[in-house]
Amino acid sequence: MRSPLLPTLLALCWPLAAGAVDAPAGLYFQHHDWVVACDNTRTCRAAGYASGDDSTLSVLLTRAGGPNQAISGRMSLQPIDDQPQPKGALHLRIQQRDLGVLAPATEPGVHVLSAAQTSAVLSALVRDGGIAVVDGAGHTWPLSDKGAAAVLLKTDEFQGRVGTPGAVMRKGAAAESSVPAAVAKPVVRKAPTLSTPPDDPAFSKLAASPALRAALRATLVEPSCEGLLDTDPDLPISNSPLQIQRLDTKHLLVNVPCWRAAYNTGDGYWVIGENAPYQPQWVTSDAIDYGDGQIVASHKGRGLADCVSDETWTWDGTRFVATSAISGGLCRGVPGGTWELPTRVTDVR
Repeated sequence: MRSPLLPTLLALCWPLAAGAVDAPAGLYFQHHDWVVACDNTRTCRAAGYASGDDSTLSVLLTRAGGPNQAISGRMSLQPIDDQPQPKGALHLRIQQRDLGVLAPATEPGVHVLSAAQTSAVLSALVRDGGIAVVDGAGHTWPLSDKGAAAVLLKTDEFQGRVGTPGAVMRKGAAAESSVPAAVAKPVVRKAPTLSTPPDDPAFSKLAASPALRAALRATLVEPSCEGLLDTDPDLPISNSPLQIQRLDTKHLLVNVPCWRAAYNTGDGYWVIGENAPYQPQWVTSDAIDYGDGQIVASHKGRGLADCVSDETWTWDGTRFVATSAISGGLCRGVPGGTWELPTRVTDVR
């Protein structure tokens, strides 16, 4: 069975697009109960969780790229129905020391940490841990520090902070000015598209063309799209019909089912010309939808949909440009994932 997250997580580490030569590739790294996602602007978001599925407590530490950037912190506690619900004010506690009340939630279950609380959390993570949230009734939700050191070091490495005073894990005397500057979001200009149905009868002859199928298969490194394979009783979506619609006066968009799993699907999309040899441009084999010039992929990490990865590609008049990639972090019971952790961001206009 195909892993629905594998293609997405691999894509998270690829460069944004040709032409974005100054943009670093994104990073996604997980170690035990911690993950970090760094995007192409050099902003990094490190998320730590409770151990196991019996608690939804999580912290998010965000730092923009460039010298002299502070780290901001947010704490999330969103218990699901069968878990203890918080009673009264929530306090941050580290090694049994009270660090004060968490600020009122800015969104359901999410609290912004003060600068002092964030600093205390960071200090605890690089030393002895012992971070927890405690409610007015004395119930305690511990935060795991397992994996934090590796994740914070990976963040420092990605942002070029190792050996500088601003590093979290490996401080040094190197000038803070040596830290690489943040990178602006790449601008992608979305081109207008024509609106035709994906099964436009005007393209029925082209959709049945063996030459087109062969051209599409030739764009793949391996025969990874089941819908393009010859009929096979063991592959229910083999030899699936091609669907074709017009993008503009020069380009067509072809899609076909590529894979099916327990709770995820992936369709292949190609940009082609109307006539042989079609010059197909493969976009993805993991999409779930197309509309208004954008191809979308979205996949659950498991059936609960408490960790979801999303990607989009936007038509610029010549090709589909990868314009966003977001992970939902670790699966901890919160619908959709506790945090959005982007590894690719753009300004689509």
